[in-house]
Amino acid sequence: MKRDDLLQPGMHGAFLRDGFGALPQPVAAGHATLAGYRLAVKDVFDVAQLCTGAGNPAWAEEQPRATTTAVAVRLLLEHGAQWVGKTVTDELTYSLAGINVHYGTPRNPADPDRLPGGSSSGSAVAVAAGYADVGLGTDCGGSIRLPASYCGIWGMRPTHGRIAVNGCLTLAHSFDTVGWFTRDSALLADVLSVLTHEAPQQPFAPARLLVPEDVLPLLDPQTASAFKATFETLRDRLTIESFSAGWALDRWASAFRVLQGAEIAQQHGLWAARHIDSFGADIAARMKSAMQITSEAVSAAQRTRVAASHQLAQVFAQPRTYFLLPTVPCVAPRFDAPADEVDAARGRSQQMLCIAGLAGLPQVSMPWTAFDGAPLGLSIIGARGDDSGVAAIARAVHAAITE
Repeated sequence: MKRDDLLQPGMHGAFLRDGFGALPQPVAAGHATLAGYRLAVKDVFDVAQLCTGAGNPAWAEEQPRATTTAVAVRLLLEHGAQWVGKTVTDELTYSLAGINVHYGTPRNPADPDRLPGGSSSGSAVAVAAGYADVGLGTDCGGSIRLPASYCGIWGMRPTHGRIAVNGCLTLAHSFDTVGWFTRDSALLADVLSVLTHEAPQQPFAPARLLVPEDVLPLLDPQTASAFKATFETLRDRLTIESFSAGWALDRWASAFRVLQGAEIAQQHGLWAARHIDSFGADIAARMKSAMQITSEAVSAAQRTRVAASHQLAQVFAQPRTYFLLPTVPCVAPRFDAPADEVDAARGRSQQMLCIAGLAGLPQVSMPWTAFDGAPLGLSIIGARGDDSGVAAIARAVHAAITE
């Protein structure tokens, strides 16, 4: 199948033609919480009667049409969501850029000259462009949070393991989560409630916001300046303070990459080795690197992960404590940016995204600011299991900075 046959024209390149306008229909078996809201689904979720292609034609050719629908998709449909279609993803979700050499790169509606962020780029663009109200995706290393920031929308990565991944292709099993995008906080909370069977919290309850000073050196100067102004604004409205956490974020990010790569090699290495020529150059290079990771490196990375999780758990031992920080250090790179500039942005972003990733914490990225039209998100991170609290505090912070 040719690339032009797979893209839905006029939809910012976000949708796959073979999943656009197909079954399933909304079933609304229970309370229709999501009635009237349009649902776009990343092409890693099984949907009955459709093939799960995972962004790679060679992979897609070997997959049968699904006979059942992934749990997360089914729950949203049962609560009234209206099916729109499947969306483009980076190959096997192994990227943060949003680029797909086979099916094209979804165009960032905020600035078409900039990357949309990956690997849930199609779902993010579908929501940001207004073609869907809910964009279902996955987040392993930041593939919900980063494109939410780049596209100027809401995105949530829940506590790892909180939402069933049955019927969903995962990249690295101890990091992957189901996640989603919306254009407003109320719908974000409604989706959380549907997927977790938990009633959403009220928009605000007393809480303590902490700004980890360790992330500040990673920020671009314009991001740092905007964040300082936001901090001052919030001081008059919420309990907020900065603290020196003593996090070794460079080592944390390195440990994340090693553990993620080892799990990818474990789960997909045999298939990837046989089909390495089917990948784009950047994905192929990552796959080859993943298959070279040693057991010694994995052991050292696991020790780092345990230590990081312990440090974070100590902070969250005090109830109603949350981190406030920019989602990533800078706006989306331009398509024509030099490779070293893109790699540097990716590396700094990973140091911020690995905080929630290593410890399996819930995180919400909310619309915040923009530079020359390019959006940048602000994030709330909370303790494991406090997903509804994170969503509620993010809503309160957003209200405080936009009123």
